[in-house]
Amino acid sequence: MKLNKYKLGDVAEVLISNVDKKSKEGESEVSLCNFTDVYYNWAVTRSMVPQLMKATAPDAQIKKFTIHKGQVAITKDSETRHDIGIPCYMADDLENTVLGYHCALISPNPELLDGQYLNAYLNSRMAKEYFANNATGSGMRYTLSIDTINDIQLYLPSIQEQKRIGHLFADIDRKIALNREINRNLPLSA
Repeated sequence: MKLNKYKLGDVAEVLISNVDKKSKEGESEVSLCNFTDVYYNWAVTRSMVPQLMKATAPDAQIKKFTIHKGQVAITKDSETRHDIGIPCYMADDLENTVLGYHCALISPNPELLDGQYLNAYLNSRMAKEYFANNATGSGMRYTLSIDTINDIQLYLPSIQEQKRIGHLFADIDRKIALNREINRNLPLSA
């Protein structure tokens, strides 16, 4: 299999979210996909929206950071360098749902990069080490700059192969999620 080498910024648009958790008068109400929603999930789906935090945002932020199917979000700031660069796939178009502060929203060029593949790739040890080693800050807070995110090296097979790989990981995640739901509904034994 032939792999082509790219920098993320050459095959995707990366935006750093500045949507805060606060609600302000005169702004539109939105559901907010926060750091923890990204950090703890392989994918964000339509079914999760009712549990997301409610906040407000100006129209310009809503337009810029509304979540669309195929995007990937990553954690951008945290107290430890190993909690940044954690990816999460956006599995559905989420109307009136925006990505919150401390995260970056990545929109792949669909001709070159599949979002599910990118999510799996960014979950690799190589990507995690890249982000941890390139984080800036110390002590209280670590962060990833837009340049650091854009500069991560990607090794990409054909778009068809990316879709096969991404789909495989998504199927595994769906099975894990189903098993968790079954376990949550099992009666506790005495």
